[in-house]
Amino acid sequence: MERRVPGGRGEVPGRSAVILAVLALLSLAPRVEIVSANDTTVTYRELLPQRVAADPTTRTFHYKGCPEIRSGEEWVCPAAARLRGFKEHSCVSLRKDEYATRTETRVPSDSAHIAVLFIGNSLTYFNEMPRMTQEIGSREHRPLLVDAITQSGASLEDLWFRTEAVKRIWQEHWDYVILQERGGHAAHDRGELFHNYLGLFAGEARKSGASPLLFMTWNAGNEVFFKAAARRANARLLPVGIAWNALENLDWDGSHPNLAGSYLIACVVYATIYDKVPRDLPFDFRHLAVPNEFYDKALLEQTLNEEQAHTIQQAAWRAAERAKNP
Repeated sequence: MERRVPGGRGEVPGRSAVILAVLALLSLAPRVEIVSANDTTVTYRELLPQRVAADPTTRTFHYKGCPEIRSGEEWVCPAAARLRGFKEHSCVSLRKDEYATRTETRVPSDSAHIAVLFIGNSLTYFNEMPRMTQEIGSREHRPLLVDAITQSGASLEDLWFRTEAVKRIWQEHWDYVILQERGGHAAHDRGELFHNYLGLFAGEARKSGASPLLFMTWNAGNEVFFKAAARRANARLLPVGIAWNALENLDWDGSHPNLAGSYLIACVVYATIYDKVPRDLPFDFRHLAVPNEFYDKALLEQTLNEEQAHTIQQAAWRAAERAKNP
């Protein structure tokens, strides 16, 4: 499920089981492929949503080109047809991916701000962390402008194939693109798949004019691995895991960050981008919470005091300094 940051440069579509079902049924055809790009425009091929003709008489659905399609049949996505109890017709061999080619004008570079694009999953979007990051950088001479493309449970491979992340990299002139793999042991366990898609994303970011940052997750003992992965992808390390492992009580449910955890991530981004100690930053973000959303529950229920915020800020700065060492 793809999610954009509300109040920033995008919107958040509603979450639903139907969308998850659709994603599960998508083939691994790239959703967006860059054809050409320069400083002012980008041309890309975008995968069109698959549509099938639903035949209520036979309770089957047919792919475009099937001679048994009747006039007036409703065209729906395959997942919707399956949810209605329709079966796939034997014309499945006619199924093919269709693309539309489009050219867009890129948003001009804005030297008055630092533009940051997050690409990740729920470890990124929990507690409105991208919007939190924008707010803590709002007082700087060059304040942050932040957007995010995220998908629940997604790996970098999923984000490459199933979201508009590649297109989003090229639509604007980002200063930084932050890339986040699944948490836990995922980066290690995925092996070359992780390195491959990290390299692809980092390459697109650099070609677009942005600096790629690898979001180091917080599994214990992964510092050496992530530093090597960042070097291999020619990306900088965003040392979230280093800061995380120096503190306690940062998780909400065993995997996702609580309020302190998300604030720590935001402070690490701040320290890394501005290269200075996070100091006297805001730490109350309840006004950012989306009501009745599970991913903002900690943001609504928890608070930080000034001492806790200061401790987190210091941990973020120490991690940023440590990440400079090979």
